[in-house]
Amino acid sequence: MTRFIAIASLALMLVGCGGTYVDDKHNFERALQFQRPKDVQVVHSIYWQSPHFTDEHCYFLELQPAEGSSILKTLTTAQDVAPITDEVTEIPPSLAVERPKWFAPSPRSGYELWVSTNQFTTFGVLRDKKDGRVFIYGQIL
Repeated sequence: MTRFIAIASLALMLVGCGGTYVDDKHNFERALQFQRPKDVQVVHSIYWQSPHFTDEHCYFLELQPAEGSSILKTLTTAQDVAPITDEVTEIPPSLAVERPKWFAPSPRSGYELWVSTNQFTTFGVLRDKKDGRVFIYGQIL
């Protein structure tokens, strides 16, 4: 019996806790690794995690910050995030999860864009120029 428990425990560790979470109340924290500020509403979200032991995940978030919220500054002043002003940069690039229809539905010119300069991390922030909604995507594979 002890051998069975040990094998089952090892199998669970190797398989991990993967899955896809759509509009789950914990997706903000899963994706960004910090507590959602009270002045930010998550409108839509999807978070995918691979089912094995390595940390592989992908996410899309649509946020509606309250007037005066500092969430955009928090997301865009990180050391390896830079603004993009060209109209060529693909948003988002091809990710493990297909881009949801609700994610940044306007033409590219309707958004301010920041992306990660870290070659090992895919991360981007878009701010709708008209209504201030913030769209975030990220992936680690």
